Amino acid sequence: GKAGSWAVEGIGEDFIPAIADLAGVRHAYSISDEESFGTARELLRAEGILGGSSTGTLLAAALRFCRAQTQPLRVVSFVCDTGTRYLSKVYNDQWMLDQGLLARPRHGDLRDVISRQFEDGSVISVGPGDTLLTAFQRMRLADVSQLPVLDGERLAGVIDESDLLLSVHADADRFRASVESAMTDVPETLSPKASVAELEAVLDRGLVAMIEDEAGFHGLITRVDLLNHLRRTLT
Repeated sequence: GKAGSWAVEGIGEDFIPAIADLAGVRHAYSISDEESFGTARELLRAEGILGGSSTGTLLAAALRFCRAQTQPLRVVSFVCDTGTRYLSKVYNDQWMLDQGLLARPRHGDLRDVISRQFEDGSVISVGPGDTLLTAFQRMRLADVSQLPVLDGERLAGVIDESDLLLSVHADADRFRASVESAMTDVPETLSPKASVAELEAVLDRGLVAMIEDEAGFHGLITRVDLLNHLRRTLT
């Protein structure tokens, strides 16, 4: 077959080892990353077995074989290793979404570009009354450089690493100050119905795009989010 790239770890090479004996192989299946990860996650949901991504590949192939049979057979597969090595990938919904391996409802507008959507509870944010230390810790934990400041469901501002540094560089005690004292309180926003060209214009100015309309705040879009979105459109 044609060589390519894949996200499943610990399986697959672009050569056949000299010691491989394929005489007993009767069937071969091509299993996609999406099917491999989905099968591994289903194994955990259905059977409580936490396996790795290559386990999902083997089980997906075994299930295809079983479904093609016309009489009962005893079929053996393998759980190659524990899924604890893959908690940040296979079993991380956000990583799966970023890789285009997990489907979610489509809106047909800029909400489809947002990586962490407010509606599904995945937005990492702070409130105006939180401390700058809380903002810093959440940025570090989520590996992001800016956070929306939310007052309930409404966008009150945005705070980024530069805001934090300007506030605390001369006095570390300022980490105890409120987010409200350092945030940008009139952030520029875009409607979900705005065009990609309008989004790119905001990103080209070194800003993040805050997506909000009369229904409330939906999330923010960074350059990486847009790149991930464009990559997911590849066929």
